[in-house]
Amino acid sequence: QMRQVKTSVVPPHFSQLSYDSDIALLQPNVSLAYTAAVRPVCLPNSSETSSSSLCAVSGWGSSKKVSLLILYNEICEINCYFNYPGGITARMLCAGFVPVGGQDS
Repeated sequence: QMRQVKTSVVPPHFSQLSYDSDIALLQPNVSLAYTAAVRPVCLPNSSETSSSSLCAVSGWGSSKKVSLLILYNEICEINCYFNYPGGITARMLCAGFVPVGGQDS
């Protein structure tokens, strides 16, 4: 389904350099029709998200959805992003583990 974006909201902390707050809320100009492939996202309660939990990640890439293990940000910083500009910030969530051939987010 193709739609034009009516409005978009980008967090004020978004940074193109570090990808801090790399998320946006988009409102289409016309509602989407729910199908087997188009469903609303299920969001957990804030208390449900912790390290060693599984999370579902969806996006624009070739994989529309993947289940990943949430990592402590310190583990992610040391093992994956030690040379990354800005590192992992408190507003980021690290999931998956690329060094062992997996997917991440």
